[in-house]
Amino acid sequence: MTEAILESLSSIDSNILNGINYNSRDYARKILNYPAMMVPSVQESIIKTLVNDLPNETSMIDPFMGASNALTTGMRYGTNVYGQDINPLSVLISQVKTNIYSEDLNAAYSLIKERLKRSRSLKVDVDFKNIDKWFKKEVQIELSQIRRAILREDSLYIRKFFWVAFAEVIRLTGNDRTSTFKLHVRKEEDIANRNLSPKEYFLKICKRSIEDIFQVKRELALKDLIEDGDYKREVDINWGDSKDIINTDKSFNLLVTSPPYGDNHTTVTYGQFSYLPLQWIPVSEIDSEISINYLSAIQEIDKQSLGGEIEADYKNIESKIFSKSKSLKEFFNGFTDIEKKKARKVTCFINDLDITIDNIIQKMQTGSYFVWTIGNRNVNNKEVKNDLILIDLLKSKGIDLFIDLERDILSKRMPGRNNFSNTMNKEKILIFKMG
Repeated sequence: MTEAILESLSSIDSNILNGINYNSRDYARKILNYPAMMVPSVQESIIKTLVNDLPNETSMIDPFMGASNALTTGMRYGTNVYGQDINPLSVLISQVKTNIYSEDLNAAYSLIKERLKRSRSLKVDVDFKNIDKWFKKEVQIELSQIRRAILREDSLYIRKFFWVAFAEVIRLTGNDRTSTFKLHVRKEEDIANRNLSPKEYFLKICKRSIEDIFQVKRELALKDLIEDGDYKREVDINWGDSKDIINTDKSFNLLVTSPPYGDNHTTVTYGQFSYLPLQWIPVSEIDSEISINYLSAIQEIDKQSLGGEIEADYKNIESKIFSKSKSLKEFFNGFTDIEKKKARKVTCFINDLDITIDNIIQKMQTGSYFVWTIGNRNVNNKEVKNDLILIDLLKSKGIDLFIDLERDILSKRMPGRNNFSNTMNKEKILIFKMG
């Protein structure tokens, strides 16, 4: 059986792995343009193959779920799914994309459309540092009208759907440049020439997203995975810091994930991307367990994420993590003493990743598969070989590589206009099996 699985995985068409000719709206992927999203079709053949090999019902985990594309792909193959993420916006998106909506959503859309037509109040409902820098006054007024209309909806999960559409509207109508994940204000003349109506954007995005959400439902129904209007298997979405704890008592036999490729300050700034939308969406609408004050500073989520801070005892961290990864030690020792100071974030990031892997392993069953999509990056003009480092870390825990696949990054939304993106033209999909 092992040889058959290896042959099946190694024969996956390169066009599939590279994400060629995929439908960008499939799996409700377009409801919010979240950073560095996995292309579901890339994971689909792998998940299908591994689900068929697992002897028992498949329970899948993604501890860095992001926009939950891995989880929604797993749902197509009847898996129980569990996901968590430190970013509250990720939690909100994932709650919506894994939920099965009824026709009540269309009725709610018609109602909110009428409410917005009648809305005339000029009151601005939120206030935070530099709000006038990030939003023109007329945009603030319309965003507030949308916010009040959403809060009048009775159903929490319908409100969550509207909040996700609202987050996309905020991204598109604010003064932040959308060409990068970091917050950068537009030029004054550009802002002055932008005359956008958030209400028009909101209604258009809601209409498109409702179509996409119901398409997901239809796909699951075709596979006989909908019963009494709900997904037949278990879905569990939580807020959580995976380097501290995996917030579930359940166990899993399949991990499919793509961790950050370095600390979020210098790679993909998920927190900065999410900062403005989260100023407008009440935390109580997302998850009552969220324990970080992510509204306090633009970089707070990124600071709390893997490698977000250099630990005071980094010498001990270096000694510990170098003993587990020869590849990381060789990378670090290639620097001068001055360069090593700049590269310490890499060591702290890998140490946090190692701690997270230990937390994950505690939840994995014997015989389970681990599917990691990971890319390498440059620091101080030297390649950080994340793929080899990950192989080292798992090997130190008695988990060997099963097979590795490579893909070209053609359609994954990666950062633009910085050195990081220039190095990210390929990714490795590393598949491990736990004995």
